[in-house]
Amino acid sequence: MSTERGPDIDPIRDARRVFEVLRTGGLAIIPVNVGYANCAGDSTALERAFTTKQRKPHKRHAMLGSYALHKEIHELPPREAGMAKLLIHDLDLPLGLVASFKKNHPMIQKLGDETLERSSIEGTLAMLVNGGQLQDELARLALEAGTPVMGSSANMTGQGTKCLVEDIETQILEAADIVIDYGRQKYNNPRTSSTMFDFKNMKLLRYGACYDVVRDALKRWYDVDLPEDPGKEVLFSGHAVAAMNKY
Repeated sequence: MSTERGPDIDPIRDARRVFEVLRTGGLAIIPVNVGYANCAGDSTALERAFTTKQRKPHKRHAMLGSYALHKEIHELPPREAGMAKLLIHDLDLPLGLVASFKKNHPMIQKLGDETLERSSIEGTLAMLVNGGQLQDELARLALEAGTPVMGSSANMTGQGTKCLVEDIETQILEAADIVIDYGRQKYNNPRTSSTMFDFKNMKLLRYGACYDVVRDALKRWYDVDLPEDPGKEVLFSGHAVAAMNKY
């Protein structure tokens, strides 16, 4: 009699495993619905990730978060707060949310001056929300412990976010202390990576996953006009303002 081994997917358990690695200065590669991400909990591990992927010095870290963490960290006027709630709470869309932040919040203070400088632009901080169950639990643990988790996509700079672990470059994988492989991530077409929107300046920063839904929702309920995605053939990176974008 043969026994078939099924997939070993347990987001709650794996988030706790990852968090333990991060707490001890490690670097993790995790699935976040829009591709695979590097994440770290201290400046040394973050720098190791950036050095390995040959990321340009002006590019910023983002915080891995959730709607609850967004409300803890970010500051938005009522109308913009309503937009964020619509997209990430009501419609449950993955989103890179850029907004002003509470500089005196304990989690921001815990980043330290150097990491904060490498993570913010003109008083704004980017946060990836709705990355899936594992990320949600990781964000919950981070909020509970008061320990920010920062990161970026797990790929060499300029090569695009990977939706499969086997597509991640060898040097990126070798730099990680733990790799969680959940197979192909569901938001991989027409683009991997998150749609990124700056709610402080009301600017689209990056075309990404579920962009057509984001565009429709903001027009339908807030009369905000966003351009059509020109497609990867025209704009591979997805950066809508490539010359200025630092996230």
